[in-house]
Amino acid sequence: MRKYTDLNPNDPADRPTWVDEVDNPYLHGPYAPVVSEITAVDLKTTAGEIPPDLYGAYLRNGPNPILKPRGPYHWFDGDGMVHGVYFRDGGASYIRKWIQTRALHEEIASGRVEKSGMMGPFNLDMIRGRESVAINPDYCKDTSNTTLNLFNGKILTAWYNAGRIHRLDPLTLETEGEETFGGALRTTMNAHGKTDPRTGEFINYDYGDFQPYLTYYVIGADGKMRHQTRIDLPGPRLPHDTTITPNYTILHDFPLFHDPELLKRSGYRMVTFHRDLPTRFGVIARYGTQEQVRWFEFQPGYVLHMVNAWEDGDWITMDGCFQPDPTIRRNPEEGPLASMLAYLRYTGHLRRWRMNLKTGEKQEQQLDDLNVEFCLPDAYMYGVKTRYSYHQLIPTDLQTLAFEGLVKYDHSNGSREVYRYPQGWYGSESPFGKGSPGDDEDDGYAITLATNVADYRSEAWIFDARRITAGPIARIALPGRVPSGFHAMWVAGHELWPGAALAA
Repeated sequence: MRKYTDLNPNDPADRPTWVDEVDNPYLHGPYAPVVSEITAVDLKTTAGEIPPDLYGAYLRNGPNPILKPRGPYHWFDGDGMVHGVYFRDGGASYIRKWIQTRALHEEIASGRVEKSGMMGPFNLDMIRGRESVAINPDYCKDTSNTTLNLFNGKILTAWYNAGRIHRLDPLTLETEGEETFGGALRTTMNAHGKTDPRTGEFINYDYGDFQPYLTYYVIGADGKMRHQTRIDLPGPRLPHDTTITPNYTILHDFPLFHDPELLKRSGYRMVTFHRDLPTRFGVIARYGTQEQVRWFEFQPGYVLHMVNAWEDGDWITMDGCFQPDPTIRRNPEEGPLASMLAYLRYTGHLRRWRMNLKTGEKQEQQLDDLNVEFCLPDAYMYGVKTRYSYHQLIPTDLQTLAFEGLVKYDHSNGSREVYRYPQGWYGSESPFGKGSPGDDEDDGYAITLATNVADYRSEAWIFDARRITAGPIARIALPGRVPSGFHAMWVAGHELWPGAALAA
């Protein structure tokens, strides 16, 4: 297995000095945090030209710890930082800013990290006696470093464990505050809410270790709470994504979860794969109640991210990246970091599930065997049938989770195209951005941020989505290093600069 030291010949100067004190692969090499915020205009290309019809912004969230962690550092623990590359009139600009969370403010004020990260140990006084609310941010550092959603003219950021939602200005990436939807939201929210591109509604849920285990929400396009309902589950679960169609939401219940009683006794979470339990998907009408949820059972496993779902008569079809065996297997040779490293290892592939709402019939099918994740269709088509999706190729021989290539799938025939990033380069999640209006769904561009660990250059790469294997048609030099991170999104130009779009 390749270890991070193979990727880390020398660290750049733009990083915290305490990093040298911590022997953790997720703080070195392509993961090393940066120390500054940047705003830059008139970026230069290192190859090719920026397509003049590329109009909008690539935004990516990710971990960037400021201070030395408390306890074992997990990749999900880093303070959230958003990187944005804005494309307009054949030019590009760049912004990177921290998300101003409570945790970040507390750390800066005290000069140290107060809360444990994902690996604990957690404060037992925060856990005991809490039986009725989602409490993750109370005992675990909530960094809002995971996802991005465009909703009601703002960018919403969220955290891997259900956490507080933060609202950013889409043009400056300045944090405007925590989003409570007019005070109606009194719990946390899951990371992967979805904005319906047709109605503008935001669909999401909250989950926690104690009852109620899941609460489902629909926020209207005006930012006001429109619907909420409690969803009873057999116990606490660890769902991650949200899947929508125009009329339904698909809830996820996987047999990978921890024992809250052990958490209360020990202060540690031990996540276990219960292979004797099924995977369950619950289909609920957009404004339905828990009594109306229709549950379908499938092969046990786990899914971090779904590609998309759509309605086809009485059927709902859903494609996603399925882990058939998410068992966390520690390698004793990795010492104190073994549990954390095992937690982040990934083996999964593209799979399809079909559910008939009239007959109860169900089908599932493995679509490919390539190790892929961080999957995106054209997000402006979420909830309706999409033909293409763009995934990251995950190596199986590396000590850490990394992105080694871009994979485009054609869901109509199961074919794929693979572009492997050059040696030493690691990419980011790659959303699709529509170019000039065209008849084909892939008339546009796939975009990624890539960093070279040999010299720590970072670039924005633009691919013609119709010819992924040809490599990037343009490479843009960024004024600062981009540490490896999580989720990205494309924001179309007419939503960023509506006045300019009308004038044009």
